[in-house]
Amino acid sequence: MSRYRSKSWRAYRPDSATAAAVSKSDTVAAARPVAIATGAAVRILGLDPGSRFTGYGVVEVAPGGLQCIAHGRIEIDGLPVAERMARIHAGISTVLRDHRPEEVAIERVFVSRNIESALKLGQARGAALAAVGATLPVAEYAPRAVKLATVGTGAADKLQVAHMVRVLLKPEGRLSADAADALAIALCHAQNRRLAALVGAEGWT
Repeated sequence: MSRYRSKSWRAYRPDSATAAAVSKSDTVAAARPVAIATGAAVRILGLDPGSRFTGYGVVEVAPGGLQCIAHGRIEIDGLPVAERMARIHAGISTVLRDHRPEEVAIERVFVSRNIESALKLGQARGAALAAVGATLPVAEYAPRAVKLATVGTGAADKLQVAHMVRVLLKPEGRLSADAADALAIALCHAQNRRLAALVGAEGWT
């Protein structure tokens, strides 16, 4: 038996005494305020910037459920720094133009002992956010929060995350690891905004 009941979002109980603590411990640190729609459909772009590939995934949240709209990755491996950033910016700009998401979710920067890797990740993340600009709300999620929302445990591995993305969204075509991570980030945001909508509907503070 799990030591902590709150390890899975499926065990979330809004009326419990620990609900507020659970929702704050592993969820969103929003870069900008995120609008919460309770009835209308909304499209979410999930982004997983990396030093070799930048994954993206677009999901639509509607009263009838979740739907995968698009997914893929932008390859930047082996390119000079300036060209890598330009390719990410152009690729994300194309996704925004083609699929018109209304909200964006991106993985939060994690502390790395490898300074060079952390620098490359920060550059890729900056290029992706520059493409998004200031017109769309952006939310950041820790890797553990994404795994928790998708699989039910913050200790899940990439294969488990990819499997649950396939089960929940049934994406068409080949699903790369980077695209699966991006879709998982979008799923995490969809779950977080749903809980926030439920809390708001009940008038909790």
